[in-house]
Amino acid sequence: MASPTTRLRPATRLRPATATVCAAALALLTACGGGGGGGGGGDETKGGDGAGKSTAAPVVTPTATAPVPRGKGSALADDLNGDGRPELGIPIASDDDELGGLRRIAYVYGSAKGPDPAVRTVLGRADLGLPTGAGWQGTAGEMDSATTADLDGDGYADVIATATKERDPASSERVHITTQTLPYIAWGGPDGPRRGTPATPVRLADADDGLENSRPLATGDFNGDGHHDLAAVRQSGKDFHVLYGPFGRDGKAARTETYANPLGSSGQIAELYADAIDGDHPTDLVVHEQGDDDQTRSALLTAGPDGLATTGRTLRKGNAIAFGDFDGDGKRDVAVADTGSRNDEPGYETEPADVSQSVSVYPKRTAGSTPEPIRIPALGGDVLAAADTDGDGTDELAVSLRTGGTELLTIRPDAPGEIAHRRTLDRTVPSRVDGREVPKKRRAVKLYGAGDFDHDGKDEVVLAWGPDPLFALYGEKPQRFWVTDGTDDTVVFTSEPYGKGGS
Repeated sequence: MASPTTRLRPATRLRPATATVCAAALALLTACGGGGGGGGGGDETKGGDGAGKSTAAPVVTPTATAPVPRGKGSALADDLNGDGRPELGIPIASDDDELGGLRRIAYVYGSAKGPDPAVRTVLGRADLGLPTGAGWQGTAGEMDSATTADLDGDGYADVIATATKERDPASSERVHITTQTLPYIAWGGPDGPRRGTPATPVRLADADDGLENSRPLATGDFNGDGHHDLAAVRQSGKDFHVLYGPFGRDGKAARTETYANPLGSSGQIAELYADAIDGDHPTDLVVHEQGDDDQTRSALLTAGPDGLATTGRTLRKGNAIAFGDFDGDGKRDVAVADTGSRNDEPGYETEPADVSQSVSVYPKRTAGSTPEPIRIPALGGDVLAAADTDGDGTDELAVSLRTGGTELLTIRPDAPGEIAHRRTLDRTVPSRVDGREVPKKRRAVKLYGAGDFDHDGKDEVVLAWGPDPLFALYGEKPQRFWVTDGTDDTVVFTSEPYGKGGS
């Protein structure tokens, strides 16, 4: 297991629910209880670890803002204040009824007791210094996507956000694409990104290039040199850029390489999944294929001193992907699972038995073998997470179930196709929230991510729920969050005040 100083879980990258989430087809609030906490009235259901253990925690409505402490810098990719603890990133969605629309980004700071909802930074498009004006989309305050990495190596995470503009007519005619999505860097510091300072455009290899719309950039250290790198799908979807750090304040990477789709030229890339940035090893990358609501393949590209390999290992079909050390051997494995989404065209309504309602773990130590699929209940989303909740060096695999609850699976190290232990984290919301009835089918809580937010060497699992019907369908617009150590809740809070200008 990596040291808690550098360990990071990339499972909570911020993105609006765009084509990736829709293709997966997923697959807090004031006055409502946490686990068994009170506040909302109605038939609250206590959360538990599968053994009936109470997990009640008081609900926090963080109306006040506490000052952000300054750290001395760290190696984490999502440590905005440099204190050695990762921040919990939360998307603040637009108020309309559509999918997508990232209006603001809230970062809840880690502390000795885990994420503190009063210690936060809320950043909008203007705060990040993204371009606005004629030709730029989302000028009402929205942005496409955002993620974090320390691109200049100063010990403070930078925010990398994307914005989309209309192409000029001559360029549009040449490339047959009318818009161009571009990444920008809001440089970090001890106080976080400096509000209102114009963001720096990332200098891509091709001045006429653009990125796949609304996909968050993957962050990693793909050559193991200690500098954070970026990977992004090009607008055609046929290949992707890797920009190797360190980056200059002019937005230029030390070098940029373009990689062809390792799954073949006939398909398109849907998204890139990078392993956690960890000073102990270079970070591998999974290239996931585009599909039409069906489960699709991926390819695993290993990292080394010269960067990513150009050819990779083909992984099974499945739209949920996570890295973790699931067998405790100190090497990073990859898990791929069926999210349950299906193409409803004739002949595509089902998936083969080795894909349907299963997860496969590919151990790093047996790179040439084909793992046996593990049977699991139907998933309720495309989020998987690795979490070492007891600090023993072996990650549990966290999966969100369609029927509600999150299962933590311990994989047998000697048999990757079998489960040694499983336990369930059950959370629901009351039947009434803020005076409005919540239908039973919309009370289930979904897996959001995991991280060591209190810097104690053990990971916390983050669960979420949102009042919008889009949350029950797609996991879109979460507003209420549980941070649990795998058994008890350390904090339950609402992000609803963040959307009202709290920063």
